[in-house]
Amino acid sequence: VLNIGSINALSGEPNLLAYSVAKGGLQTLTRNLANAHGVEKVRINQLNLSWVTTPNEIALKIREGLPPGWENNVPTVYAPFGKLFTPEQVANHAVFWLSDASYPANGVVFVLDQSSPYGRNPQKDFS
Repeated sequence: VLNIGSINALSGEPNLLAYSVAKGGLQTLTRNLANAHGVEKVRINQLNLSWVTTPNEIALKIREGLPPGWENNVPTVYAPFGKLFTPEQVANHAVFWLSDASYPANGVVFVLDQSSPYGRNPQKDFS
């Protein structure tokens, strides 16, 4: 089993309190289920994602006022490498965690981010 979480479980944005609490709960659920079902050889892990450039996210940010192409020039305060993760990159990580290559990892919450998410998750504002 691979749960998909968010770095907001670790340090949420000011306007995403309920979302952050829910993702923190999912993280705890993942670890508890892994402990409960590991003896049955069921592995349960989680990917905590940072910002991903899905087509819907790109369109949403344009509707919110960001210029077209914003995803190719992301300020380093949000993404130290200047770009965000792609859905394909997330899929590659998911394939690994669901495969036998990650065995015997169980109860792992893997943070897919560009730097430490602790204390670094400001509200997204490109103005």
